[in-house]
Amino acid sequence: MKKPAKPYQILLDNNIYVAAIHDPVRETASLKLIIEIIQNKQIKLIGNKYLLEEMSRYSEVFPSPTALMLLRALIAKMEVIHVEERFIKLCLNYMDSSYPVDVVHAASCLQTDSILITNDRHFDRLKQEKIIKVWNTGEAIENLV
Repeated sequence: MKKPAKPYQILLDNNIYVAAIHDPVRETASLKLIIEIIQNKQIKLIGNKYLLEEMSRYSEVFPSPTALMLLRALIAKMEVIHVEERFIKLCLNYMDSSYPVDVVHAASCLQTDSILITNDRHFDRLKQEKIIKVWNTGEAIENLV
């Protein structure tokens, strides 16, 4: 039984997208999650130009009709924001600067009060310190599907 629709604003990290398109024949949890995000009108998807670049690049690394369809649907749904420098600086206090794109993703969530869905561990400190809300794939499925 599907849970009642509740509005959410999220940023879907590229690692979830890659997990869904890496082997498009398999119906992974990541693929099911992305389909729910695309179809659910209560979910607002936000992103930034770097996220779009990452997703586009991995669509070329793992080309398939599924990857192209998902990318197009995510782009159509996504509100691309310009991330303000002050949010990036704040997130740098909690993250390793060797992941600059991920710092921008975290800053995007901070700026827009969005939930970051990721399986990357380098967001753990931001989650523990309650700077931003971070869900892994399992938590996202539990809350959204």
